[in-house]
Amino acid sequence: MIESAEEFVRLRSSEDPTEYNRAAHEEADVATWRDVLTRFPDMRVWVAQNKTVPLEVLEDLRHDPDERVRSMVRAKGTWKRAHPEDFKRLGDPV
Repeated sequence: MIESAEEFVRLRSSEDPTEYNRAAHEEADVATWRDVLTRFPDMRVWVAQNKTVPLEVLEDLRHDPDERVRSMVRAKGTWKRAHPEDFKRLGDPV
């Protein structure tokens, strides 16, 4: 488990594939993710990319100014299940 914002940034910035993969696959609590978003805004896209990031953090990123972050949020299975309306095509029945 990722225990702090600093640990996430260190893992994500590492050239060691094991550490880099931890940043993409390990869980952190909501407070840790929010600390990353607040203190390290350049890491938003990498938070959104994490495979275990909880829905409430994705909600925080939903209207991010960076299109890459918004796109990553919408690509998450967790998001798709919680917000199927985001994926209806124009003209589809409601």
